[in-house]
Amino acid sequence: MSDAGQGISPGGLLAVLWVLTGISTLLFGGRLLVRSIVLKSFHLDDVFSILAWFFMLVSVICATIENPLTYQYSSIVIGETPAPSPADVANMAITLRRWNVGVQTLFWTSLYCVKLSFMFLYRAVLRWNASYKHRAIWSVALIYIILSYGVCLIGVYGQCGDAHNLFTYEQCMTPYVASLDLKLIWVSYFFNVSSDLVVIILPLPMIWHLNMRYTQKLAISGLCCLALITIAFETVRSVKIYELSSALTYLYGYLELTISVLISMLPSYRFLISPSDKDREYRRLFWTRITMRSYHSGSSNYSMHNYDPRQRAAESAKGTNAVDEEAPPHPTPEHTTKVGV
Repeated sequence: MSDAGQGISPGGLLAVLWVLTGISTLLFGGRLLVRSIVLKSFHLDDVFSILAWFFMLVSVICATIENPLTYQYSSIVIGETPAPSPADVANMAITLRRWNVGVQTLFWTSLYCVKLSFMFLYRAVLRWNASYKHRAIWSVALIYIILSYGVCLIGVYGQCGDAHNLFTYEQCMTPYVASLDLKLIWVSYFFNVSSDLVVIILPLPMIWHLNMRYTQKLAISGLCCLALITIAFETVRSVKIYELSSALTYLYGYLELTISVLISMLPSYRFLISPSDKDREYRRLFWTRITMRSYHSGSSNYSMHNYDPRQRAAESAKGTNAVDEEAPPHPTPEHTTKVGV
């Protein structure tokens, strides 16, 4: 079957979407398992990660339902299929726009939930090491990301000028709307990419001031920079919208979305490969719970948040003292002499 200008067949597009969605879902389930076993609680970064996965899943389901109409309309746009009557084209365009407005809202909401998940993860990890200046910068960055989300939604609901004309075919085909759409493409691109760069750059200075190994700092920095992949997809998608049509950018848009959600799940698995003593302890705890074995730890209240090596050392010392108190005293020479007599 023809790719209708999408660069991939309808079946191929759905296969890519559902494979990436399946991988994201497996990582999402593993994240919940890791947090419930190791952290024993959930935090705001988990909440936004859950929301990002949910909105992505709904978006992919909608893409699956509208896929036949999408390819039919795309083939008309590129002239591969003879155009039906103007009334039929108008009805097809409005039906597709109704789908797309909902899907685009889910798209932007899921993407920004990923960004907020990283932001609150940074706050949880760096809160004890961050100065007042760093906390102020984090707050400003958070406000900017939220405002960027609002600008991207304006691009969705303002694509026909007045939101009341959004589902009116004639009102959306004027030269003014065409000019407006070209501007909104780059406005949304700027705020989306700039907010991605904020998420990438914000933690780097604080990471390199933390007391950890150079390789660990490099690994964490590399994880933050994975967002550059989504920036690449966003760039290709925006260029294709500008040069061709938004009807021909579904592959790049969904790659950006699914890979962003996938990346947001990865920080939960850092303890599986980290060489630090603390993370080795986390691995022992995790695998013993998974395999249903008993976990022997120096602290009955062990978790990622309350783990403290000094506490465990104190408990070990306490146990040693208790053993010393229970052990019988060694006989002194004087005692030995009296016994001998």
